[in-house]
Amino acid sequence: MASSTQEISEKFNANFKINGIYSHSELRDFIENESSFSVKNVAAYTYNRWNKGMNDIHPLLEWLNRGYYKFLDLDYEYNGLVIHHPQGGIPYKMGTWTDGKLSYEGGFKDFKDWKESDSNGVKIIDFNSKVTFESVDKKITQKKMIKEVKEERILFEDGYSNLYANSVLGELLKYKVVGDQFEFGPITYVITDIK
Repeated sequence: MASSTQEISEKFNANFKINGIYSHSELRDFIENESSFSVKNVAAYTYNRWNKGMNDIHPLLEWLNRGYYKFLDLDYEYNGLVIHHPQGGIPYKMGTWTDGKLSYEGGFKDFKDWKESDSNGVKIIDFNSKVTFESVDKKITQKKMIKEVKEERILFEDGYSNLYANSVLGELLKYKVVGDQFEFGPITYVITDIK
């Protein structure tokens, strides 16, 4: 970890409380007004939400959902996925943290190696994903589009019905990849496609 990350951590600690939840705008204002920070993108300070436009990473925060982050600090024994959200595209899993150790999808050795590649990672299910899944006996096929906002009635788009992300089924599908299985009621399903 770069020595600059330690200095950045100290400045975060002077302004934020460990395990505190902060809005994107609070963090952006802090980062933009801190002249010693060369990186002005909030995502560059997270453990779990990166993009190829970043020059460097300084993992201190956990992205919780649209607009909110938890301050965890440096060297946290984080467990979870690193998600790459290309602009206008579907999200990808590009790495996994296990007890504070990061491994990259596709065998990349570090952030720079991944960033310079053509690989986005592995498609995952998140907001606006169009998902097809079927029962393992192939008798039932479902097509769902994951929505962040609950709609009053079911709508269809290209054969996909909307599904509220925070519903029971929406939570079961979150961050799954093609080939993953899950149980919903007495039936076991497998993810067959993500768009």
